[in-house]
Amino acid sequence: MILTMTLELSISVVDTVMLGHYDPLHLAAVGLASSLWGPVACFMIGVTFGLTPLVTRHLHGRRRSQVNIYMSQALGLSLILGVIGAVMSITLLPYAARLMATEVETQRVASEYLYIFSPTFMALTLMTSYKNVFEAAGKPRVPLLVATLSLILNVIFNYVFIYGAFGFPELGAAGAAIASVAAVYLSLLVFIFYDLRINQDTLFSKIHWRYVRRFGILFSIGMPAGFAFSFEIGLFSSLTWLISSFGDLALGAGQVVMSYSTILFTPLMAMSAVTAIIVAKAMATKGVEEVRRRVRMILGLGVGYVTICFVLTQTFRVEIPLLFSNSAEVAALASAILVITSIYQFPDMVQTVFTGALRGFRDTRTAMVAMGASLFGLSIPLGYWLSHVSPWADTLTIRGFYIGLGCGLLLLASVLFWRYRRTLVRFRNRRLPHPEEVA
Repeated sequence: MILTMTLELSISVVDTVMLGHYDPLHLAAVGLASSLWGPVACFMIGVTFGLTPLVTRHLHGRRRSQVNIYMSQALGLSLILGVIGAVMSITLLPYAARLMATEVETQRVASEYLYIFSPTFMALTLMTSYKNVFEAAGKPRVPLLVATLSLILNVIFNYVFIYGAFGFPELGAAGAAIASVAAVYLSLLVFIFYDLRINQDTLFSKIHWRYVRRFGILFSIGMPAGFAFSFEIGLFSSLTWLISSFGDLALGAGQVVMSYSTILFTPLMAMSAVTAIIVAKAMATKGVEEVRRRVRMILGLGVGYVTICFVLTQTFRVEIPLLFSNSAEVAALASAILVITSIYQFPDMVQTVFTGALRGFRDTRTAMVAMGASLFGLSIPLGYWLSHVSPWADTLTIRGFYIGLGCGLLLLASVLFWRYRRTLVRFRNRRLPHPEEVA
């Protein structure tokens, strides 16, 4: 699971690295475009998370034919959401990009990227549906292989279309968009081909056209997860929008930091998912004391991991940005930001683990409310004040936003820890049946 998620999120990192060595304005444009389409795509991907509890029971012996019904709903939902996403990517998102970017060239490149990227939403949603079903069926190697193939294809296509290799035209950021579209659609085709032709126990063998039009069950279950996922990504996107007021080089530096932070954060996302499963299973068998023991172990692993990340980031903070961009200005600004982000990895790890623990107790609302209150209620206002209004604004510039983000994450981790302790008290001497439904 950790490897699959890392490879999936590495696709955007590849775009950043290759464009960072191509042109800083193209890097800024793609960073801005990604901050706009990211929350939209994450809502669609989050909705498909509802497949896991729906199909898990049926994949393990009970009415396997029901999987076709839920995947038919996923197909219909992918088509509808894909059309909505494409329309937004052609109309609203380019308009927002033109309002935020300061350079005319950045506005043009970001808008062009969004136009080309628009057909991707449908395939991305359906591809994630296949991934969720294969993992629910106990076949995580298939999504891992597809994610690996998608990353390799993205690297090749990026090199060909961004730099104009092998006689192809040099397209820059537009080439990165073409590469992403091609990699996603080919990955979806691989999932379909494998399931129909290679998989001995085909998961999606028949389309029920009635349920392609009636996808209410999947949408009602997946919608909260979609909003929560989009909500979380929206915070970082709004940070990018606020950074745009400092110019396009600042946007490029923010994209470098975002790409590097994504690499480090991916194992924590997987750790959160694993924590949810472990807590649910512990509550179904041994109770609260076992939950305490296992969560302590996960926290210990998390502390060890983020300590290593902290040491590496602080030691190589000057060299790391140069891996993503050959612009001295972008690299210098990103290096200054990494000093701050390496520190708030500790509260970020804590909030991630306790978010997963609460999910294991089937408490998903607390994390969403706490995140909104601490990050949007504290991080962004404090960051704006530090960067624009405070006596240190001229010195801090965009670093003020990242200090605000760190303070919000510290508050969020404290709130979730408090809620976790209260939940342990409330569930003392109780059990939670059917732990597989939280996976």
